[in-house]
Amino acid sequence: MSHAINPALAPPYAVVAASPMRVFWATWFGWMLDGFDSSMYSYILVAALTDLLPRSGIPVTAANIGFYGGLLFSIFMLGWACSMVWGWAADVFGRVRIMCLTVLVYSIFTGLCGMATGLVMFAVFRFIAGFGIGGEWAAGTPLLHESVPEHMRVRLAGWLHTATPTGLFLAAFATLICANTIGWRGMFFLGILPALLTVYLRRRIPEPLRIARTASTPKFSALFKGVQARITWSAALMMSCIIFGLWSSNFWAPTVVATKLIAAGATPGHAQAMGAVAGLITNVGTLTGCLAMPWITKWMGGRRPAAVLFFLGSIVSIVMSYFVAIQQLNDMTLFLWLLPILGFFTNGVFALYTIWLPEMFPMALRGAGSGFSFSFGRILGAAGPTLVGAVAAVAGGYPTAISILSVVYVLGLGFILLAPETGHQALQE
Repeated sequence: MSHAINPALAPPYAVVAASPMRVFWATWFGWMLDGFDSSMYSYILVAALTDLLPRSGIPVTAANIGFYGGLLFSIFMLGWACSMVWGWAADVFGRVRIMCLTVLVYSIFTGLCGMATGLVMFAVFRFIAGFGIGGEWAAGTPLLHESVPEHMRVRLAGWLHTATPTGLFLAAFATLICANTIGWRGMFFLGILPALLTVYLRRRIPEPLRIARTASTPKFSALFKGVQARITWSAALMMSCIIFGLWSSNFWAPTVVATKLIAAGATPGHAQAMGAVAGLITNVGTLTGCLAMPWITKWMGGRRPAAVLFFLGSIVSIVMSYFVAIQQLNDMTLFLWLLPILGFFTNGVFALYTIWLPEMFPMALRGAGSGFSFSFGRILGAAGPTLVGAVAAVAGGYPTAISILSVVYVLGLGFILLAPETGHQALQE
């Protein structure tokens, strides 16, 4: 057994010395900048691959951009999937310390992506950036849950995920304002800025004192024993479904818009700008869902009913947006109107799990359990972008492929039933 963080002189279950809002904003900015770095690729995918494919001896065609773009998405998400070690490290070495390290990793390697000279180098940097990004949530979310009073916890945890759409907004705005001036490489260089957050974190945010002084951290294998095993696997499989669904639908909207406009004769610059606009529109819905999540869970009477609502809403919004609006009607205006609804369900659902996942695990396993569940979900999620590209080649385009793959949410309904209902309960000690 290894020993958990053991603050000297701390009462066994005291709250953190820092103010709740200071902890909230510190974790929020970490997650926001995480969203900025992770989403930037979807806005500059076409420009980056147009440059990198010839450098690797591969012709620049729509099919190759779709295939290699999806493959690079998957490699990035495999880096996320490998990040489950960060949650365990946060239990053992401290939430703040590990959160700082994850921010440094994803910042540095996002910046290095702008120096890539070929696909292989780019893929390696994307993998390591994903590894860092995947760990930020595993350290930051338990830090927030354990550092704020119980009466504020659910509300602040739900609002924490507003950081993601804000980061996506920032990436879209940066694309609109800077991309044509600094190019896709310059856009990745902007990704090193989050490293500055680590200075603030180390100076202003202490470790939660809620951790018991004499508590020991169970072995990682405790997640897979007895009743805890069912909880761990239900959480991991639910996360698999929503991550697969998100990266197989929402994040393809800018690419779908850009490729259709280029096929219709638009300039690459205009197509890229409209792809960024599509991302902005989508994230209006995402931000709305995240802000409303604490009240939605209360109105629905629990975590599981809210999950069912969002899984069903995701299926309907994907099919209506991609299959009906684009594939059947070829109506770009309707597609753009439906994007906020798509963002509300497919991305807004993550605010529910920012509340729910840490509630499923006791304090000594909270980082490991939450981190494993989220990271394991990325294993299946990593297959999503590649499958979209592969199915698109057979089904005749992205919209049909994305609609077909939305069936993953149907599978997810069964995993919701296996998960514990933690609504109206205090955070486990």
